[in-house]
Amino acid sequence: MSSSNGPAPDTETVVEGDIEPRTSRVLGGVDGGDRFDAPIRDVLVRLGHLSDDQVGKVAQHAAERGLDFDQAALELGFITTEELDRARELLINSMALQNVIRRPASTELVVISDPSSVKAETIRMLRTQVIAQHIKNGRRGLAVVAPADGHGCSYVTANLAAALSQVGFKILLVDANMRSPRQDQIFGVDPNGPGLSSFLTLQVARPERVVNANVLPGLALITAGPPTSRPQELLSGNRFRDGVNTLLREYDLVLFDTPAANSNADALNIGGAAGYALIIGRSNETYYKDVDTLAGQLAAARCAVVGAVLNDF
Repeated sequence: MSSSNGPAPDTETVVEGDIEPRTSRVLGGVDGGDRFDAPIRDVLVRLGHLSDDQVGKVAQHAAERGLDFDQAALELGFITTEELDRARELLINSMALQNVIRRPASTELVVISDPSSVKAETIRMLRTQVIAQHIKNGRRGLAVVAPADGHGCSYVTANLAAALSQVGFKILLVDANMRSPRQDQIFGVDPNGPGLSSFLTLQVARPERVVNANVLPGLALITAGPPTSRPQELLSGNRFRDGVNTLLREYDLVLFDTPAANSNADALNIGGAAGYALIIGRSNETYYKDVDTLAGQLAAARCAVVGAVLNDF
């Protein structure tokens, strides 16, 4: 596999149960929708970082400026980035799926099962480029897309996520391929457990509720979840975008595994929500025109292509 660059177009002890969100206090967003602000606001209050008076001022500022609650609190200078990071960490750990029975990870995770192999070294080279040209630029979302099936999209996404977590980054991998998901198999997670589809079909209130925490040290996973008959409709809705925006604030990088772009528009919807995409091709199988067409479609979906990978494995 080779890669090439494309154009870029805190200390108090808190008991977990004590930071459950109070649903009666949910704030509506500026568009009238649930912007998932109440839980992070409650944690900040219970940690003593915000007073009740400040909460009101932040809420007003957020509405006037079109900001999320945490962003408004930062802008007003009521909290520091360190306090916000601590609150977010507590929130995620309290809401993530706990005590989930898992099987051993698949040998497909070559950066774990065969770290001295050429395959693993190639993944680490890709990791270096993603860190230098994506994460260090403050970009937090990356959809991994392929023009057609069989290009190794899930393989590259899983190994890249694992490799990034090995060097200290806080990574979330979202299996947004709700048509033929594979990340549950690769990481040994129950495919019928709560996942992305559970959140999108309103079975779960918040995206953090479907996070499998620490499938590897520093790596969390959201599986595709139980099968659904309308993935494209769900992925094109505001709930998906709002959920993505919430998750992007909690991790150094959120990677999205996607279905092949030639059979449906899912990958374009996912890319548009993530903001950036990495295209995967397969040696001796992928045509340049297919990659070029996909890059154009992603650009039209307001998703910048940050590079392309030629997969030989």
